[in-house]
Amino acid sequence: MSEKRKEHRDRLVVLSLVSVLLVLIYGPLAPWFVAADRFVYDIFAPSVRTSSLEDGVIVSISPARKSADEILAEYGRLLEHLQSQSVKRIILAEPPAIEPTAELPGWAAILTGNTPIFVPTGHRLSDVASRTGTLKLQPDSDDVLRQSQLWHLQGGVMSPSLPLAVALASDKYSVDARISAADLAIFLTNYAPIKRIDATEVLNTEIASPALTGKTVFLDAAPELSGAVATLPSGQFVTRSEITAQVLADVEQGQTVIAPSWLRAMEVLAPALLAIVATLFLPGRNRRDIILLCTITILTVILIEGLFLLIGRMRLDMGRASIIFLGASILSWWLAGTVKKASIHAFQRGTDFLTAGRLEPAFAEFRRCQADEPLASAMYKLSLAFEDQAKPERAEAVIQWMKRTQGATQTANKFTLGGKEGTPQRLGRYVIERRLGRGAMGAVYLARDPRINRAVALKVIPIEKEFEDEDLEEARLRFFREAESAGRLTHPNIITVYDCGEDKHLAYIAMEYTQGLPLTQFTDPKQLLAPKKALEMCARTAEALDYAHNQGVIHRDIKPANILYSLREDQLKISDFGVARLTDNNRTKTGIVLGTPMYMSPEQLSAETLTGHSDLFSLGVTLYELLVGEVPFKATNIAVLMTKITMEDPAPVSNRRPGVPPSVDTVLFKALAKRPEDRFTNGGEMAIALRNCAKYAS
Repeated sequence: MSEKRKEHRDRLVVLSLVSVLLVLIYGPLAPWFVAADRFVYDIFAPSVRTSSLEDGVIVSISPARKSADEILAEYGRLLEHLQSQSVKRIILAEPPAIEPTAELPGWAAILTGNTPIFVPTGHRLSDVASRTGTLKLQPDSDDVLRQSQLWHLQGGVMSPSLPLAVALASDKYSVDARISAADLAIFLTNYAPIKRIDATEVLNTEIASPALTGKTVFLDAAPELSGAVATLPSGQFVTRSEITAQVLADVEQGQTVIAPSWLRAMEVLAPALLAIVATLFLPGRNRRDIILLCTITILTVILIEGLFLLIGRMRLDMGRASIIFLGASILSWWLAGTVKKASIHAFQRGTDFLTAGRLEPAFAEFRRCQADEPLASAMYKLSLAFEDQAKPERAEAVIQWMKRTQGATQTANKFTLGGKEGTPQRLGRYVIERRLGRGAMGAVYLARDPRINRAVALKVIPIEKEFEDEDLEEARLRFFREAESAGRLTHPNIITVYDCGEDKHLAYIAMEYTQGLPLTQFTDPKQLLAPKKALEMCARTAEALDYAHNQGVIHRDIKPANILYSLREDQLKISDFGVARLTDNNRTKTGIVLGTPMYMSPEQLSAETLTGHSDLFSLGVTLYELLVGEVPFKATNIAVLMTKITMEDPAPVSNRRPGVPPSVDTVLFKALAKRPEDRFTNGGEMAIALRNCAKYAS
C-alpha cells in the first residue's frame, strides 16, 4: 500500500472512531463521561477569585446538650435581640425543625416585623413569614455541589431562590448585566468565609455584645464543618448558611460564574472541531509528532477553559471534547506503529533488492520507508549503484526524493555525490565538477579537460533512454554527424564545439565554456534591455546564423535560452549547435511540448524540410520577446498555438514600448512571415536591417 493510500485509510479509521465517540460520549454514555468536564472544572475552581459578603455575619447556636425546644427558644431570644440591634436583615437558611402539627412559637410574629427576616419556602415558619425563598441543594452524582439554581418552579410559578430573594429585596441591588433571563443557575467555585459568632456572645449581658448594627445576619444551629451539608469544587465543606452567604455575595457583587447560551454553543461545536482537527492532522504523522500535537492541543483546550473561568467567570466544559481528541490521538499513535513495522519490512526487502543489483525494485521499496539515518545510508548506496550503471538521471531522482522527504537536514545534505548532485564522476577524459543546467533531453555540466587543463561545458544526453532500440543506431550516427558539423563552425558569436563522444551509455558534446547569462534574464518586462541594445544583440546573432547557414549548419532551436551574453566583456555567443537536430528528429518520442514551440517557424511545426529561414523566424520571435517581454504568439494549448503561428500576424511592438521605432515593425513583419521565401534572404540582410533600426532607437 502506498503512503498516500495508507494515510487516506488511517484518516477514515480515525474519522470513524471520533464519530462513534461523539455519539456515545454526548449521547447514551454521557453520564459516564461528564466526570471529565467536572474534573477540569474542579482544577481551576479553587483559584477563582471570590469575595465574601461584606456585611455578613453568622450567629451560630451550639446544639450541644440542648433539646429541640431549648434551641427553638434560643432562636426567639436571638431574633428579639437582633431586632433591637437594628441589623440590616436576618436570614434563617436552616431554621429549627417544627412538626407540621405543632403550634408555632410565640416569637413567630417577629417574622413580620420591620427587620427583614428571610426563611426557606416550605418550612413551617414560611406560613407566617413575609419574605421567603427556595433553598434546594442539588449536588452532582459525585456529591459535589457545583451549581445553585436562581429560580425554581413552584406550583407552576417561577420562584426565586433564597439568596436571590434576599438580593431582590435590597434597595441597592442592581441586576448583573452578565446574567440573562435564560440563565437559571450560577456555578459555585469556592467559599470566602465570613465572620462567625457564637450565640452566647450575642446574648451574654455581662460582656459587650458584638456590634451587629447594619449587618446581614445568618442565624442557624449548624456548627462549622460538623454541620456541613455540602462539598464545593474547592473541597470545602459548607453549611446552608455559608452556601447562602456565598451565593448572595456573588449575586450582589456581580461575581457570579455563569454559562451563557453562546458559550454552550461553543461546547457543542468544540468537539466537532477537535474531531476534524484529529482527522486531518494526526494520521500519517510519526509517533513523536502525534504525542506532541496531542499534548499541545489538550493543554491548549484546558488553558482556554481555565482562562474563561478565571478571567471571564464563565464555565466552559471541554473535558469530554478532550477525551475525544485523546482517543483519536491514541488510535493514530497505534496506526503509526503499524506504519513503522511496514517500513521495517520494506527496508529489508529494499536492501535485498539492492544487494541483488535490482535497483528499481529497491528504490520502490525504500520509498515506502520512514526517513531516518539507515534509510539515508541505503539511499546513498542506491544512488551510487545507479551511477555505476551509467544512469545519472535515476541517481538524481534518488537524491531529489531524499531531499523532499528529509528536508534541509544534515542527512539530506550529504546526498550530493561529492557536490555533483547525481552527475557522473567522469565522461570520457573529462572530469565533471558541477551541473550548470538541465534541458528537455539532457543536462549541461561544467567539466575540465585534464590534458590541457581547460574548462569545458559538457552537454550530456542519455541517448539510450531517449531512443528505442531500432532508432538508437541511427540517432547515434546522426548525433556524431551533427556534432562534427558544429565543430567546423569558428565564429566569435558561436560557442566552439571541441569534442564529442559516448561513455556509460551517455552521448556528450564538449563545448567552449562561457560565463555569459542567457537572454532569458532580459525577457522579464521589468528587466528589459534598451531597444537599441536588444536590436544590436539580435544583429550579432543574425550574422552568426548567416555564417553557420553558409557552412550548411542549421541551429533549429534559436531562443533566448540558447543565446548567452557576457555584460563584462560585451560578448554574445550562440549555444547548442549540433544538439537541436537530434531533438528535432526525436519529436515523436519527446513531443514538441518538451521543446519550445512558441519559437518554432510554421514549417518546423509542420515537420517540413528546414532551411536557414527557420532560424531567422525564431530570431524574430526572440527579438519580439526582448523588446516587450512576451512572445508574439501565446496560447493555452499546442493546437491553438500552432494555429496562431501559422495564421495570425503579431501585434506591432512600436505601439507597445516607447523608444522602439516603427521600422522595427517592418523588420519583424518580414522576419515572421509565414512563408520562408517572404522572409530575409539570409542572416546578413537581417543584421543590416536591424542595425538600421538601431540608429533610430533610444
